[in-house]
Amino acid sequence: MKNISKTIFAVLVAAAISTTFIQQAQAVPITGGISLAGGYTTDTGDVNTAHAFTSFFDVEVTGGAGTYAGIPNGMSSPPVTMVPFTFNPFVPPVNSLWSLTYLSNTYSFDLLTCIIAQQGGDTLTLHGTGTLHATGFTDTAGAWVFTANELGGTFSFSSSNGVIPDGGTTVALLGIALAGIEGARRMFRARKS
Repeated sequence: MKNISKTIFAVLVAAAISTTFIQQAQAVPITGGISLAGGYTTDTGDVNTAHAFTSFFDVEVTGGAGTYAGIPNGMSSPPVTMVPFTFNPFVPPVNSLWSLTYLSNTYSFDLLTCIIAQQGGDTLTLHGTGTLHATGFTDTAGAWVFTANELGGTFSFSSSNGVIPDGGTTVALLGIALAGIEGARRMFRARKS
């Protein structure tokens, strides 16, 4: 009976440890960021008075880091689709604000919040939060900044995220599991004596 209890206990401890590590291995967040640029049109024809973007064109990748590091920039970048959206008043979410596919991987960004930081002087600056998506990665919270220039009729957009530390939860769980194994080992050794 004692051997069955030892076996069951050992299996439960091993399952708890492996579940912790499997969950951590599957949660691969998106890191770094991506920058885009292109042309736009607005509902009023002027960023100083606009409430919405009615179209985006000639959008290309202008930079990438982390998860986005391998995506080509400039004229050789993969085609980027960007959907029109209203920023005043903003009605969330804007799903797939931008999306692109490169080497069979799809990347996109959902807009969740939008704040007008500046509108006037031929410049519109927006910022907020959203969700980054990439094939093979966990959906990841991110921040974004969008600047439109009236004189050139161009915009720049960047969204990014860094690795979010887990606050030591993984290390704490590992420590508890190892302490439990050591306690069980000592208990079984004491019973044998």
